[in-house]
Amino acid sequence: MVSGFLAMYLQSQPKDFIESSYSFDFEIDAPAKDVWKWLNNPRTFTDTQIWPYKVEFYSPDPENIPDGFHQGVFNIHYGPMINFAGKITEIGANYRDLQYFYGSYALSIRWVRPYRLEFWTTEKEGKTTIKCKVSYWVKPWIEGAWMNLQKLFWVTFPRFARKSITK
Repeated sequence: MVSGFLAMYLQSQPKDFIESSYSFDFEIDAPAKDVWKWLNNPRTFTDTQIWPYKVEFYSPDPENIPDGFHQGVFNIHYGPMINFAGKITEIGANYRDLQYFYGSYALSIRWVRPYRLEFWTTEKEGKTTIKCKVSYWVKPWIEGAWMNLQKLFWVTFPRFARKSITK
């Protein structure tokens, strides 16, 4: 995995913010290779956005690195009250790391600043578990409400994954 130093380089803890994260995992009745193919397909994330939100991928070196889920590709998820801009720093056999840049925020840059989005997969007996973790710097007074918003935001992801992968 990418060192904590790199995560701190891309975005460091703002004054008066605390570190927080939201994580969840779920199982899919599908082999890991199918799950991983879906998780690393840009259309999984670009084609499902509700206007006015959007997800984009940009390769800084298109001759050597294609757009999409590849190490070194820039990614942005934006819309009203969010700007999650970052770089894919690592993609392994069962792990992906997207680290957000300084200036990324949710709700207000004064309240919530995401700094990392990680996915893992593990396979056992033909079933795959997906684990997702989103890490933030957040003002202490809004952490509880923010975690509740995360639960609402991510609640449909397991159902969407199961429906898309096992069809």
